[in-house]
Amino acid sequence: MTDQHPLTDEICRHLADTEDRPVTSIEMDNMRAAADWQSERVIEWLLDAHEEHIGLLAVIKDLREAVRPTTQENTP
Repeated sequence: MTDQHPLTDEICRHLADTEDRPVTSIEMDNMRAAADWQSERVIEWLLDAHEEHIGLLAVIKDLREAVRPTTQENTP
C-alpha cells in the first residue's frame, strides 16, 4: 500500500474544525488510525455476517482499495 493515507492533513484540519488552536500531528495520526480501525471492523462484519465466497472476497478487495488506495493516481 502507499504511504500516503487518503485522510490528508487538509481533510483532518477540516474535520477537526478548531479555530482556537491548530490540530496536532498526533491528533491527525489518531484520526487516521480510527478511520483504518473502522474500515477493518466493516470488513470483519462482512466476513462474519455473510458466507465467505469469491464474490464477497472481491467486494472486500474493492472496499480496501477504495478506502486505502494502493496506487497513486496521476493528477494533472
